Amino acid sequence: MSGVYPSNLHGYDVKTNKSRYHNARLRVQDAQKSKSDDVGTAKIESSPPTNKKLISILVVMTVVTWGLATTAYFGVVDYKAILSRGTRLTRTDIAEFAASLYPLQYDSVRHPLRSFGNLLSAMDDFISDFFVAERARFHIIDKRRTSLMSASNRLKRIIDLGSRDTEPVVESKAETDQVVEADKPKVEAPKTSTKSDSGEKAAKDPGEVTKKKKPKTLSDEDKRILSEIKIGEKLLQQKKGEKAWKFFKDLTKTNPDCPKAKYLEGKAAEMTASQQRSNPMIGLAIEAFSTAVQMKNCPKELKKLSLTAKSENEGFLGRMKPALETQRTLARLYPKDVSILNKLGVRFLMLGKNSAAKKVYQEVLRLAPNDGFALVHMGFIVKQEGSWEEAIPLLKKGTDSNEPGTQEGKFYFHLGDALHRTNRTAEAKAVYEQGAERGLFRSKYQRSLYNVERLTGKPFWTPEEAGVKEYVRRLESNWKSIRDEALSVMDMEKGLFLLEEESLKDTGEWRQFTLFARGHRDENNCRRVPKTCSIIERMPNARGCRRGQVKFSVMMPGTHVWPHTGPTNCRLRMHLGLVIPRTGSGARLACAGEMRTWTEGKVLIFDDSFEHEVWQEAESFRLILIVDIWHPELTEQEKKTLTSI
Repeated sequence: MSGVYPSNLHGYDVKTNKSRYHNARLRVQDAQKSKSDDVGTAKIESSPPTNKKLISILVVMTVVTWGLATTAYFGVVDYKAILSRGTRLTRTDIAEFAASLYPLQYDSVRHPLRSFGNLLSAMDDFISDFFVAERARFHIIDKRRTSLMSASNRLKRIIDLGSRDTEPVVESKAETDQVVEADKPKVEAPKTSTKSDSGEKAAKDPGEVTKKKKPKTLSDEDKRILSEIKIGEKLLQQKKGEKAWKFFKDLTKTNPDCPKAKYLEGKAAEMTASQQRSNPMIGLAIEAFSTAVQMKNCPKELKKLSLTAKSENEGFLGRMKPALETQRTLARLYPKDVSILNKLGVRFLMLGKNSAAKKVYQEVLRLAPNDGFALVHMGFIVKQEGSWEEAIPLLKKGTDSNEPGTQEGKFYFHLGDALHRTNRTAEAKAVYEQGAERGLFRSKYQRSLYNVERLTGKPFWTPEEAGVKEYVRRLESNWKSIRDEALSVMDMEKGLFLLEEESLKDTGEWRQFTLFARGHRDENNCRRVPKTCSIIERMPNARGCRRGQVKFSVMMPGTHVWPHTGPTNCRLRMHLGLVIPRTGSGARLACAGEMRTWTEGKVLIFDDSFEHEVWQEAESFRLILIVDIWHPELTEQEKKTLTSI
């Protein structure tokens, strides 16, 4: 039998003693050589060109593969959550991701590394915003599944043990208490009365703890989109107001019957308004809160939150009457909620409806006799009515409670004032000192409440210190013309001089004739005294002082003005003496305990944010011109932006 050798694997050519495979290879080489001869002696100048598209594809595939592997390995992205989300990706989601890549086409040529970084950042933001919440949801579900399974196993054991004929085996309470309270099946035990021989009820297990239920704010419709709501809430927690608002706006469009989502849309609009200083956004917030309240499936607790937010935002926009009506609605829903009633009383006070506010606070004190907030406000109302003796214990008890809303300068101010007017001067001074120690007043004498803290404060000023040397010169050089115009309109029968309305007078008669107030000119009164008003017009720091006035002031004999302070430290007050009587004890002014008097034709400058008191004990009237000016240390910007008083 002939053998088979390797050289014969492809057949054997006897003539040439070579394999057919070898011959075929030679023929191929001859053909290549022939083709080379036809081309001639031309040399190949370079290697074949590189396929750039192929390289680009390989780079992209490498980056994507690396990104997928890394994010999966480190848990940055839960791809299971991505797959579960599936068709819930909206066009908006994809459009926002595509928009984030838009700058890449411009920057890629000039700044390739920066563009690549922007691409990765955009991918990271997109993934975080839309999928991290899903991962958390799966984690919660897995955790609850584990709890339910363990609880089910334990219950099964108990049932099995109970069904045996042997003695029941009682599990340890520590083991059974591990069952998650929220996931327990609601099985009611039969109600049995276990009494001792003496007839007393059996005591409860000391280890048993009753958990207070959290107020319900989610409707059944909200629960169906709970995962989306949590995504929006996370944006709110991150202070991304505008993004949260757009998110909830889209969510409520597709889910119009979800009150919690609508409420959160309002909260997001409220946050955006604060961040952008936008009043129109506050209007959108109010609209969202109103819509949430009007939904039939709105839980009562959510309705309370929505109405509260609506009222606060309406008040912020100065819509006092709508804010009052919203607060009234809240009070009807929660007639025994003291905090709601307290806020209702404040709304009445802001509209000047003191009698209505008084009824509200009477109801609060019936429900909660020691409520500090109601006590101080009731004391304020009673004092405004002139019942100083009745107001003192209310204000004192309220401020001593130190409850939120009671530690305000105005309550210490009115308590001290009521004590002073009832001749309890020492107690009044102690209250003022206490207010100063608590930082509610700048000092026991300077008790203004609308302040710019950095401004210098002292009772009396010179024209040079006040920066009004030219103003003083102009007033003093024209004082007789000013006096004559004042006397011409000082006709009691015509009623041009009006009674002082701030309840500062103790005895006597005190009247005034206003020319400028809060930066506005009184045209009717200025037509009667044109020379005086033309002089004031050339004093911009007086004419434009929105926290002051320009007026004639006449005080009759026998008048006493209680110690009081002006509302702000942003102004100084100039008094030009026009008619100053010298008979009797005369007229005098005490400011921060320092006594001064007036001189005809001269200007006296003082800071009326300090306590001052006036006596008119002459035999004829005292007539002066009062001109308020801006404090010299205020900036021009502050003069333009400070609110009127």
